[in-house]
Amino acid sequence: MSSRAMILEKLRAAGSPERINREVMPRTEIRRGDADVFIEKATAAAAQVIKTTVDNVPQAVRDILAEIGCRNLLLSDEGIIREFKIEAVAGEMGIALQFTGELPAEEYRSQIFQVEAGISGCDFALADSGSIVIKHDGDKQRLLSLAPDHYIALVKASQLLKDRFDLALLLEKEKTAAVTLITGVSRTADVALQVVLGMHGPRKVYILLIED
Repeated sequence: MSSRAMILEKLRAAGSPERINREVMPRTEIRRGDADVFIEKATAAAAQVIKTTVDNVPQAVRDILAEIGCRNLLLSDEGIIREFKIEAVAGEMGIALQFTGELPAEEYRSQIFQVEAGISGCDFALADSGSIVIKHDGDKQRLLSLAPDHYIALVKASQLLKDRFDLALLLEKEKTAAVTLITGVSRTADVALQVVLGMHGPRKVYILLIED
């Protein structure tokens, strides 16, 4: 089969009624994601996933911060960070920390590139790709998950969705303006065809998957 014939065959298959019915038709029910599938996909994308319980979250965060030798930290100013008293954990370790909500707008960008790690929650997570989904507003700044060398996400198992179609249905209902999807560590082979991790974001991504 010629290259042209192969391309045409793929285009025909992509537009087949079976595929349209399976993937494009609107969904009305939100499907929950499987934790084991999420872990497999996120790990394949070079994220380090740590499955933990509600009671063990502070210790799991402590272990990560100790592993990376963190000296300064920026925390998202949201409920899950307060819920698990992450600021107390960092304080006990002698780590300098700030909340995003405490930084004046003119200082935010300069400070975010100086910290070694950022920690935030998320709004959803996608099992089929191992992605974290963050909707953005005044309390959830996008750069927190992109600028520091290390990013730690707190994800509750109840936030897992099956795939992007379930996410699209939720976002459509909520009329969300902007979201970021984080799938492991960024990679590129633009220079000498050598794969480099963390070129366009954190060098390491940690996900605490919390059984709730």
